Amino acid sequence: MTHAHLLEGRVAVITGGASGLGRATAELFAEHGAKVVVADVHDQRGAETVQAIEKRGGGATYLHTNVAVADEVRAVVQMAEDTYGKLDIMVANAGIAGPQKHLEDVDDDEMRLVFDVNFLGIWRAFKYAAPAIRRAGGGSMTSTSAVSGVYTMGGIKRGVYTATKRATNVMTSYFATELAPDRIRVNCVAPGGMSTNITENYGIPQAASAAAPPPLPTRKLREFGTANYPICDPLEVAQVHLFLNSDLASFVNGEVIVADGGGFSTTVAAFFPQALTGESQQ
Repeated sequence: MTHAHLLEGRVAVITGGASGLGRATAELFAEHGAKVVVADVHDQRGAETVQAIEKRGGGATYLHTNVAVADEVRAVVQMAEDTYGKLDIMVANAGIAGPQKHLEDVDDDEMRLVFDVNFLGIWRAFKYAAPAIRRAGGGSMTSTSAVSGVYTMGGIKRGVYTATKRATNVMTSYFATELAPDRIRVNCVAPGGMSTNITENYGIPQAASAAAPPPLPTRKLREFGTANYPICDPLEVAQVHLFLNSDLASFVNGEVIVADGGGFSTTVAAFFPQALTGESQQ
């Protein structure tokens, strides 16, 4: 199946671009004609992502970027302009899972780390990208949230992670209103079950340091329509980032797009009778 090059001539920075959804997005954007700057803390995987893009004839480069460090985020935006002459697109995707604990058991340092990466990291990406995209005459930005940041999902003990994602949703909408006069659209993608290191290695602490890269996932896909809660390949969510950053979404701004295959709705529907009656459903 062939596609038009939806991002021909554009330059994109993708944070967390070395693996999972970030890598899928980087490779997809390059296939659609974008020059891609991969920003991550996992250098080997970042280099592998660039090599994969170049092998297919695309253009990409990598810069070690910890989104918790303002100077490093500023530097990757500058690199895009220095290397490719401009910046049109920012995909603020980098994130960590954080502790899988009840909120009362989370300590201050754990809370600060997750917010610094998942929330402030997106704020920094948007903050430093906005002037560059403005200089390019406009463009777009997307963030990666999560379905748990849209719906409260009890029992998963991910209150810190979820709080950062819900905060991201609100911040994204505010950026959208503030940057609209500059012809910069800002939207958010909220994935559900997705085969990435955060999902597949659930419960394993995710570090923000290059010294401890997350384990590569063992693919455990549950295709749409085959299970109450489907688990997709990251490419399926990367396609939503592609849409939102292309001209196909030219009139979409300030939105949070849930991409979970209906997982939340179908799961609630499956267990709703049990919740009402208290009877076990076979």
